[in-house]
Amino acid sequence: MNDANGAEAAFHSHVFLGEGHEKSERKTWAVIWLCGAMMVAEIVGGLMFGSIALVADGMHMSTHAGALLLAALAYTYARKFANDPRFTFGTGKLGDLAGFTSAIILAMIALLIGYESITRLFAPVPIHFAEAIPIACVAWPSTSPARGS
Repeated sequence: MNDANGAEAAFHSHVFLGEGHEKSERKTWAVIWLCGAMMVAEIVGGLMFGSIALVADGMHMSTHAGALLLAALAYTYARKFANDPRFTFGTGKLGDLAGFTSAIILAMIALLIGYESITRLFAPVPIHFAEAIPIACVAWPSTSPARGS
């Protein structure tokens, strides 16, 4: 093997983007907007009407929205720098790092929800069910597919 062939073999492509990368990126941004809108409605409604269930589900939706935001940013960054030689092994690991970060954030949100629930055991808050239930009914279809993931 001569130097030219050895050097050529050492510098092969490290672009690992799939065929539907840009389509997946666009769909991810659309779902982020849906999750974000439902998250705000649930958290605001839960705080206004004293429903820890709505607040907890809104916080849960925030983890989905945050995870999807990290994924979308990873998609965008990976696409933008796919051919950048500074990324010796490509940008493929950005999605893995985004997933790991999402798991850490999910754990922190779970602790926050647990803390709030325990606090309410000792200092109950009146719940306005007539106002909270419609918000939950509107939010339910948008959150159900996300929970299947």
